[in-house]
Amino acid sequence: MKRYLTIWNVLGALVLLAGLLVYLASSPARQSSVINLPADVEEAAEPRKARLRLYFAKPDATGFLIENREVTLEPGELVYQRALAEVVRGPAQGASPIVPEGAPVPTVYVRGKTAYVDLPEAYGRLGLGTTGETLLVYGLAYTVIDQGPVEEVRFLYRGEPATTLGHLSLLEPIRRSR
Repeated sequence: MKRYLTIWNVLGALVLLAGLLVYLASSPARQSSVINLPADVEEAAEPRKARLRLYFAKPDATGFLIENREVTLEPGELVYQRALAEVVRGPAQGASPIVPEGAPVPTVYVRGKTAYVDLPEAYGRLGLGTTGETLLVYGLAYTVIDQGPVEEVRFLYRGEPATTLGHLSLLEPIRRSR
């Protein structure tokens, strides 16, 4: 009769058990995906003027046209949130919108040098195609980055970390070299 309890079998079982423990400890399913993000930006107590740099699509969808827009921010209104509201409203001249008409304004949370753009459920059903999705995501991200000290933008979808928007991966933050 063969011996099953040899030193090699015991060592193999220990290595297998150690690997299983490492896997379970680093598994994304075990980590919480809840993100609690109150605004980390000071809010003004009185109305103030702001100059926004907004990104819209070129008419042939080969890149961006930048539109500068002067707005008055209400007390407590974040410049990032207002910038996205202006992008959703659409361009004033010569450019094409990157957000379809009737789409809601995404919510912006800022934590340190990272902005989190929370896309509402309607953005998952836009059906823009690869070019439209790229223009939408990068246009929103560049608009937020150009408003202040934010260095990168991460996207959420309905409050959860977003992995994709249609054809576009959102796993990595969007940064802009200056």
